[in-house]
Amino acid sequence: MARQRWWFAAVAVFVSAHALADGITGDVQRGRSLFSGATRTSNGGPPCGACHAIGGEGPAFAGSLGPDLSRSFEGLPADAVDGLLQDLPFPTMAPLYTGHPLTPAERADLGAFLTTTGQRPAPPDGRRVAACAAALAVACLALMSVAARRQKGSTRARLTAHHPVAGGGSR
Repeated sequence: MARQRWWFAAVAVFVSAHALADGITGDVQRGRSLFSGATRTSNGGPPCGACHAIGGEGPAFAGSLGPDLSRSFEGLPADAVDGLLQDLPFPTMAPLYTGHPLTPAERADLGAFLTTTGQRPAPPDGRRVAACAAALAVACLALMSVAARRQKGSTRARLTAHHPVAGGGSR
């Protein structure tokens, strides 16, 4: 995680030269809405939450394709985040936003939201759910095994024991 933050910081410093200098301030709630996709971007780009997660925000912020962004922008200045969102130095993201760039106001709103996500806990990694599901499956198999052992012989043996055929043979 520290390595990822260092990489983001290095990229942010590199691209911050391209950041906007006109002083647009972002709105955290609009940024949250843009991230989740509740508000569409002006140029039709995909919402960040389709791929990225942010812990403590709920299921609309639980994408799993890209990295968790809970602490990625912690401590970065707004112009550095704006530069990252403007130039997109990430190979997976660049084709998605080609022809669908974020507007300066959208970048400012997303930047305001992303710089506040460091106070939220990281999302659960799913291992606990998988362990509970495995334990439940083992318990069900054990119960089915016990129930199968309690069966008393075959159905044919029980039927013939109650209704013996007189004289053997068929009618």
